[in-house]
Amino acid sequence: MLKLFLNTTDNFLCHSVKNVFAKTETLYQEKNMQMNLLEELENFQENPLGCTIGLKSKFETNVKLKIKLILGFFFVLIPLIVFTIFAYFTQIPLALAFIATFAIAILVSSRMEEIASRYVQSRKLEVSKNHLHS
Repeated sequence: MLKLFLNTTDNFLCHSVKNVFAKTETLYQEKNMQMNLLEELENFQENPLGCTIGLKSKFETNVKLKIKLILGFFFVLIPLIVFTIFAYFTQIPLALAFIATFAIAILVSSRMEEIASRYVQSRKLEVSKNHLHS
């Protein structure tokens, strides 16, 4: 059961990262905004979930913000609501709901960093091959 949950979570995170990058790349291409995708991927790979304040790259800022919103909504807000309701009905101290939510957020964010880093590596290879063939 735990393995199924972890696989489902990993699949969700993988698809989320892929969709965020694809939509952001498409948006930049449609608006004819100049960007060096390989350079953007390099910058992102160095610190996948790092601070977005002060970044020069709008692409990197957009991607990181969207990923953090996904993490915040699905792995902080929803678990916090569920654990709070559970704590209310079972008379468990509310602090445990916050601790459980914090634990989930930490585990998922570390997993998201790894998934994002792997996606960026594979995307860089794909972009490099496309540049060589064109």
